[in-house]
Amino acid sequence: MSVSGTCPEWCTTNHLGIDEPVEHDGPQWPAVLDATGAGRAEIGICTNGAHGVVVALYAESTLTPKQARKVAHALLEAATWAENHPSD
Repeated sequence: MSVSGTCPEWCTTNHLGIDEPVEHDGPQWPAVLDATGAGRAEIGICTNGAHGVVVALYAESTLTPKQARKVAHALLEAATWAENHPSD
């Protein structure tokens, strides 16, 4: 299953094919480091057989209020991107 459209310039996925995976379902937002600097929150787009294009969230540890707002904003952007790029 693939997603229509191309990734924005800020997508953090490697598009040059040096590292795997070269292909992916949609953009990956820049990771947000947590309050300790050791953990992070990552947001990206992937596909799910039952639901089509979905937002993936991986988060560990704790976030400051500023970091939490940054993650929340990225989640809203990801949800909008997913709604505007349905699977083929």
